[in-house]
Amino acid sequence: MRIRTGLWILACCAAVAGCTAAPPKGPDVSVTVPAIGRPAAPASEGAALASEAFTPYADIGASSSDGLALGDTYQALGTACMDAAGYSQYASSAGFGFRANRGLGFAQPYGPWGYIGLSVAEQYGFLAPTGGPGGQFIAPPGGSGGSSLPTGAQIAEGKCVNIVSDFNDAMFAGALAGIEAMNNDISTDVIGDPDFKKATTVWSKCMARNGYTTSDADSFALNELDALGLRGPFGAGGPSTPTAAQTKAQIAMAATDARCTLSSDLGGIYFAAQASYEQQFVSANQQALNVAVQRYKAAFARELRKLPELLRIVSATPSVPGPHGRHRIIIGGRAPSRARPRPGSASLADAGRVDAGCQMPVY
Repeated sequence: MRIRTGLWILACCAAVAGCTAAPPKGPDVSVTVPAIGRPAAPASEGAALASEAFTPYADIGASSSDGLALGDTYQALGTACMDAAGYSQYASSAGFGFRANRGLGFAQPYGPWGYIGLSVAEQYGFLAPTGGPGGQFIAPPGGSGGSSLPTGAQIAEGKCVNIVSDFNDAMFAGALAGIEAMNNDISTDVIGDPDFKKATTVWSKCMARNGYTTSDADSFALNELDALGLRGPFGAGGPSTPTAAQTKAQIAMAATDARCTLSSDLGGIYFAAQASYEQQFVSANQQALNVAVQRYKAAFARELRKLPELLRIVSATPSVPGPHGRHRIIIGGRAPSRARPRPGSASLADAGRVDAGCQMPVY
């Protein structure tokens, strides 16, 4: 899935050791529409993403195994921050919020590709667990709620939450801005792909035959999450708890979605198209992507060195609301015991970016 994104790399690579040429002002967006046919449906969204060329770039900062900036994650920054504050023993209990490109590197079963996995749909519906970095579940945006920590650790946690959040925002506006721009362009190409549009029409007709009137799979899932009160932003009480009747109904909806996804091959076509556009973008923009990775790694190293100073000046009141269209992931010991659907997200009507809730959906 693709998300609303920002600008390409704007700064030259003067700060990157060994870089001799400035990156382009914008990504090469020239693509050839692939001949897709009727590819086999992926076993899961995660299996599809694992083989796609852009996945490692989408994972930067959010995954410790992206293969590009190993270990340089927002979670690692939060842990280092608690250590610098003198509370390393509480680092695993602290919650750190950050944005990530949901659906690019962290899988969820439903989205514009329909619902992949009939057995999952029949068990969970749209409340299926969705793994975040390190297998953590996604929590809705908000503060970190460290009331169980000692007072000093709570203060350190609040500061570290803000430090991680500020660094995350700075990366999306700076070093990773180009990756977001590519993410946006790829999203637009996939949603506009003629084979995917045809498959979506077939899927929609299948849903209509089963009693559900809907134009596309993404809107279908998101509208149901809205109806259940499970898309953020949430109030102090968090998301709603569906009744038994609501749970039964949404499972039936998801199962129908999964069956129509199979019969229309919506998932297979979506991810085949996405894989093609990703490879074209990565091949055409490899130098700029390399620079983006170098800039991120250099910025991460600088942030680690700045932690003692930042801890002296940053507010201890957590402030982690993410901009619209991004997921705010909460990493740490207070992750919810069950999966929470995406807090917010964007739909196909919104230029086709999946808003699955930093689910992470938001998008």
